[in-house]
Amino acid sequence: MIKKKSQIWDHFTKLDGDPTTPRAECNYCGKDYACHTIIHGTSNMWSHLKVCKKFPFVVDKKQKKLVLEPNKVGGELGDRSVGTLKAICYDYDECRKALVKMVIIDELPFNFVDGKGFRLFSRTLKPRFDISSRFTVMRDCLKLYVEEKERLNRALKGQRLCLTTDT
Repeated sequence: MIKKKSQIWDHFTKLDGDPTTPRAECNYCGKDYACHTIIHGTSNMWSHLKVCKKFPFVVDKKQKKLVLEPNKVGGELGDRSVGTLKAICYDYDECRKALVKMVIIDELPFNFVDGKGFRLFSRTLKPRFDISSRFTVMRDCLKLYVEEKERLNRALKGQRLCLTTDT
């Protein structure tokens, strides 16, 4: 029985050279990697393929996308105004913060994020967003509460200082 080769060899070519230290070259960018089956395996080549700039199927997570943001009621051109073009980038922390604000504003229970329907909805909107557990959402809510409380305290201290200096 012939041992099945890894699919990585569709993207790499084995180089001629010393058989004790075999090397393989990326078909897209030309970088070469050690590929000894026992010592190195193929994990280094798989890792390279995920970040190879010339690999046609790599998704750059920093790449921004253009979206059409609709104008608010009655834009400059009246009802004919479609909206503005805006470049956005996926930010995991911003998504978590928006989830926490949704739970707080809509007064949802923390276990709302465990629901199958919500998970399906979230995966459809943004497949890369890993939904937090209800305990993480609870900690994020508490963290947001503490941050807002500190911000309010600073604002009130500034008000008190203005009041005491005026009198």
